Amino acid sequence: MKRWLPTIAFFLFVSLIVFLADAGWARGFFEWIQNTGGGDKAGHFVLIGGLAFFLNVSLACRRWCGLLAGSVIVVVLCTAEEFSQLLSRHRHFDWLDLAADYAGIFTAGLLARRICRPRTEV
Repeated sequence: MKRWLPTIAFFLFVSLIVFLADAGWARGFFEWIQNTGGGDKAGHFVLIGGLAFFLNVSLACRRWCGLLAGSVIVVVLCTAEEFSQLLSRHRHFDWLDLAADYAGIFTAGLLARRICRPRTEV
C-alpha cells in the first residue's frame, strides 16, 4: 500500500485542479497560468506526466501490449478529460494541451522505466 500513496495523493491533486477548472472556480489563477508564457502547456506536461510517472512506478512498470500500463491508463484518462472540455462552458479543448499531456506521459515513462529497471550487482 505504501507504494500507492504518492500515486493516490497526486491523482487527488490533479483531480482537484480539474474540478476547480471545470467549475470555473479559481478563474484568476488559471488565467494567470494561461497568460504566463508556456505556463499552461508546462502545467499539462508536469501534472499529467507526473501522474503517469507515479502510476507506472506503483505498477512496477508493468506492460500492456508492449506499452507501460500506467501510461496507457493516463493517455485514456487525459484524452477523455480534454475532449470533455468541449462540453464545458468554463474550459476549451486544445490540441496543444493534449500534445503537452502526451509529451509528459512519454517523458515520465522513460524516467519510470529507468527507475524500475532492475539493478545489476557489481
